Amino acid sequence: MAGGATQSAEQVVNVTLRVLVDKARKKVVYAEAEKDFVDVLLSFLTLPLGTIARLVSKESNIEAVKFNSISSLYQSVSDLKEEYLWNKACKEMLIKPGNSMEAYCHQLKLNIDETEPLQYLCEYPFCRLVRNSWSIFYKQKCKCGMLFNSGPVVIDDMTCVPDGFVKETASFIIRDDLYVMPNHLRTSVCLLKKHGINDLANTEKKTLLITKKEVVDLLKLSLLSKTPITDFILKNKNFLCNSNPKFQSKIRIGKDLPSDSDEAKKNMVVILMVRKSNTKVLFATAEEDFADFLFSFLAFPLGVLQMLEGLSSLSSIDGLYRSMTELSSERY
Repeated sequence: MAGGATQSAEQVVNVTLRVLVDKARKKVVYAEAEKDFVDVLLSFLTLPLGTIARLVSKESNIEAVKFNSISSLYQSVSDLKEEYLWNKACKEMLIKPGNSMEAYCHQLKLNIDETEPLQYLCEYPFCRLVRNSWSIFYKQKCKCGMLFNSGPVVIDDMTCVPDGFVKETASFIIRDDLYVMPNHLRTSVCLLKKHGINDLANTEKKTLLITKKEVVDLLKLSLLSKTPITDFILKNKNFLCNSNPKFQSKIRIGKDLPSDSDEAKKNMVVILMVRKSNTKVLFATAEEDFADFLFSFLAFPLGVLQMLEGLSSLSSIDGLYRSMTELSSERY
């Protein structure tokens, strides 16, 4: 009964999102939100890719989806026997990667990554009580040679952590591609003009209460659609048709990259089996350094896609990241 009561209490937790819909085109013109919702959106950028692969692989209001090759990589690690890894902790690091902004995310009203921040203490009393040695991974080796196998202890000291990412009094306008802007009259007027709306009678205002499950829906749509808010609000069943184009032709690879730095001279050997008729790679073989390199992707936060300079093929995430960099840190 207690568990059921807890679940019911969690279900009523929500944040408000107001949207303006173009009735004729059946498209969201823009959304308005305060701190709680914008904090949730910005938290997407902090989620490790492995965490995202895990979250979107589950049912929400939208069916489970695949996060491109990251989902395949995540599944391969999940299926990999521990005998191929250094220890059990290595697998835990990859299928449940830590979020460097975990303390911030646990302060959010809607935090979709419910992995509790845990500490495992060293079994050697001196380390545990005097050195305060701890690890977030079970049975990792302490510098004393003993194992971190005491606990786990939930980290609950969040007193010094700011409440989320944006200021309490801030209000924002969010474009359909998740680009976040300060809520100014001129911004809404510009968006109305951009959509060719001269009469507000042609629009409809909606107010929604967003729950955790719907945040996962938005996360899925942000990976698949150019118009995630429209697809979310209007329950567009054809959102896959809005999937972003691939940008391989614009991304420099191989010989096109600058090679005058020491980092560029480092390399790993990968042997490819290629079908001659269509130059399609059938499979590759490589040593542990390349496998480690691939597996490390699961621990990268989604915001690392900014290294692709806006060409990640996830235009909604690119827009969200770009808007975050352009918000004034002093005002918002």
